[in-house]
Amino acid sequence: MGLLCAKLRHCCCCSFFICTPSQSPPEAEEFQVLILGPAASGKTELGHRLAGLQRLEDDHEATNGVRCYTASITMEDFPAIQLQLTEVGGNPDMQRLWRHYYAASHALIYCFDLSADPENLQDTFNLLAASLQGTQLAGKPVLLAASRHRDGVQLYDVEYAFGLEHLATSCNCPLLICHADEAADLQRGIQWLCRQLLAKKTQLERRIRYDVNMQVWQRRKRSLLSSGKLAQVHRQRFRRQQRKVKFT
Repeated sequence: MGLLCAKLRHCCCCSFFICTPSQSPPEAEEFQVLILGPAASGKTELGHRLAGLQRLEDDHEATNGVRCYTASITMEDFPAIQLQLTEVGGNPDMQRLWRHYYAASHALIYCFDLSADPENLQDTFNLLAASLQGTQLAGKPVLLAASRHRDGVQLYDVEYAFGLEHLATSCNCPLLICHADEAADLQRGIQWLCRQLLAKKTQLERRIRYDVNMQVWQRRKRSLLSSGKLAQVHRQRFRRQQRKVKFT
């Protein structure tokens, strides 16, 4: 999987913006963006589309692992932007690993299947809520990317029917919904995401440093606890020094 990531990171870039070599200029702003969503929600297709890649004919199985892409975005009156996209599989086993990617991400792209029935859509957005509420993704920009179509269903219907605006407010997450299968609407969504990232860059990077440091400390703490070393360190730190008293 690491080899796959390395290969995809050297791809050419966003064809519906300005196609440039994947090696961005030194002044490009770089952001880590996480791509999540249930299995078969269009994550891999979106990653290839943003990276300007042609998906292989035999590559149609659901992702059971991690895929990485690079997209270089150029917008008028904005600095060059490089998005390092990390797609994590959406099956139940992989969903348990999602939380390990929250801390280092600047933003989230969450994919969903617009053609799904209301019950499945509710489960999809319950999963989104669990990923945002009280986690290291709270407060970060979220782009919802719909795939496929359902007759008579518009994106604003989904936004209001499933309380997505309320969810965004409760988690303090700027949120926009777009359709990944429509080039112009996807471009609108990605440009919105890039503007959010540029506007909140300092705040997001400060937050990421804190969250990553806390994550490292929690891992170290668990390791020390499991080996019994933490109690030993605590005893040594607070052990009173014994002084010898001489009697004359």
